[in-house]
Amino acid sequence: MGLVCPACRQASLMIAARLELPPDARSDEIAIQVLSCSRCDAKALGIYEESRRGALDSESWSHLGYPMEPEAADALAARLARCPHPGNAHCGCATHRSLKRPEQDWRDSLRGVRWDEPFAVRYERA
Repeated sequence: MGLVCPACRQASLMIAARLELPPDARSDEIAIQVLSCSRCDAKALGIYEESRRGALDSESWSHLGYPMEPEAADALAARLARCPHPGNAHCGCATHRSLKRPEQDWRDSLRGVRWDEPFAVRYERA
């Protein structure tokens, strides 16, 4: 199975880097990802959010992608790679601190993201 690339429509989009972030007012789990297509070289930001708030035994999730400029995606992947514990949402490294400043939404620190072109990240058998 692979993620479907929004550019070439093939199941060739892969998670090249990821970082878990602490919960916020909406979501219990947040992961940001750099997505990269092995066929057409498209790059994107992936945002996976999950909430277990509400009715007992209920959860909701969202996995959206946003196209990125290749240089910006590579820079973000390098930034995420500097975290020693990317699966730990409460890691205190410089990367986590830079993304969770109280005076700023973490999305505001990302460059080269085409926020006006969201797509649903979906899986398909390759």
